[in-house]
Amino acid sequence: MLRLPISLIFRRVFILFFPAKKRGAAFCFNVQLSRIAQNSVYYSLFYGIIYTETHQKKSVIMRNILEQLKTFMPLSGADTLNCEGFPAWSMDDSARLEQLAMTGTLTPSFYVNTSVQIFDALTLLERADADELAKAIVKGRNEGFIRTFPILGLAVLSKKDPEKFKEAFPQIIKTGNDLEDFINIIRHMRGMGRSIKSALHSYLEKNVTPYYAMKYRRQLADAIRLSRFAGSDPIYAYILKHYSSVAGTDITKAQKVYELYPEFAARKEFLHFLENKDYENAARVMLQYRLDVDSLSAYYARFDKTLWEAAAVNAPLMKFLKYLAKFQREGVELDGIIKEKLSIPALKAAKIFPFRLYSAYKALRENKSHTAEFLQELLDEYTLAYDWSSFNKHSWIIAPDVSGSMKSPMGNSAELTYSEVSGMFTGFFNKGLDNVKIIPWSSEIHSCKWAKTAPVAEQMAHLDKMTWGSTYMEVPVEYMIGNNIIADWSIFITDTEEYGTGWFACWQQYRKINPNAKAILLRLDPYNTTPFPPADAEAYGIWQVFGWNTNVIEYIKFIIERN
Repeated sequence: MLRLPISLIFRRVFILFFPAKKRGAAFCFNVQLSRIAQNSVYYSLFYGIIYTETHQKKSVIMRNILEQLKTFMPLSGADTLNCEGFPAWSMDDSARLEQLAMTGTLTPSFYVNTSVQIFDALTLLERADADELAKAIVKGRNEGFIRTFPILGLAVLSKKDPEKFKEAFPQIIKTGNDLEDFINIIRHMRGMGRSIKSALHSYLEKNVTPYYAMKYRRQLADAIRLSRFAGSDPIYAYILKHYSSVAGTDITKAQKVYELYPEFAARKEFLHFLENKDYENAARVMLQYRLDVDSLSAYYARFDKTLWEAAAVNAPLMKFLKYLAKFQREGVELDGIIKEKLSIPALKAAKIFPFRLYSAYKALRENKSHTAEFLQELLDEYTLAYDWSSFNKHSWIIAPDVSGSMKSPMGNSAELTYSEVSGMFTGFFNKGLDNVKIIPWSSEIHSCKWAKTAPVAEQMAHLDKMTWGSTYMEVPVEYMIGNNIIADWSIFITDTEEYGTGWFACWQQYRKINPNAKAILLRLDPYNTTPFPPADAEAYGIWQVFGWNTNVIEYIKFIIERN
């Protein structure tokens, strides 16, 4: 007879008392309660509670329990519940570390609030092996281009292994904003120990350039003050000179930067021209010395069109895309500048991925400008620039999740949603693969009526309009079985918070008609369960890939070639 873990039954019964909108939070906050229930002593208490209900409630409760047991029967190996209260499997710490390093922004999501995210991340980091932790956070920062989780992991690593912390520090702390976040975290967690001061000193010695000193002056000043760094270069005195509370700051020494570094003299000259409204000379200085746009933000209100044009020419690619809508509002003639600056080789060299292009396009598309059209075309060019040759030796199913939870934003801003990221990957695969079928799904199959040649942005819009309904992960596989669709590889792009009848059982059925079928779960989410038993992944041809930048495509290519 099947003996289900009481923790699963105990938590699943909360479905009886919480409406659908509140279930995610109810189950995520009920972890401790379920652990209590694992003690066999509570079996009798649990069932006693049910049977001492009133006669009217008793039959309803028992009927619901029996319905839930029907769900559990094919999932008897599951050891936990996902945030929807559906049976799932726990991820081991190694997989969980990789997941958070590649996706983890530790911000609220559809199912989990910030407190739960951070608590889960901290408990994982505290028990992680130092070597494994160091590798995961370095990979997350440099391959996943994630900031928050790797910086938090670095702070924890400083306690676990000071030597590995020193090695990892320069590979994770890339900018002044990274430095500021690390210092804030470390001040709340443990304070400035010797290894941390040593790492900060090394960073300040190697990374402080005139560009950094102007752009990240406040962040660098905090690092200098807190670590008691005493560099001999006048650039450090310049950084500190506006902090009168810092003992021993040498104002005279700070003035020497204007003699040693032409960038500082140029900035001073620029501000002089700006003060006198000599915009042509101010623009000349900005262009000649490539003054950083961000470091001049305090003076934006004084800029005229001439200066904004110079700023557009000067801006590095990432900043150029960030400010593109601003440049357009200020009347900058962008067509020529864009064609000169934006090309696929230039974007790849600057490590700018298509999601940044799409964000810029989204900010401009309502205007229906030439700039928006150019960005849309560039997005399609980016798709075709990938090497799809390994992919095109096989047949493919791309199954994007269009359930309601995919509408939630990713990261700290609402710049992109899960749905948009899923849509972009779907558009890429649809345009790049020769033998591919797109199967959008939620609690039902949605029709894919757009042309394969449609622009990626247009395909994204079609998918975004479909987004509603429940996360029934078995639905696309049932459709594949029912229509005898045989594909070598299937990619399911999803947040995995299913609550239908179960993806894994259905995938097992599909493997009976297509024994060599392989599945990739492309996961954009930070949730700590998986819809299949990890121990059976190899036997059933299942891989999980975490992340949402286009390195994901290269990693999938690696999986294909290896198999």
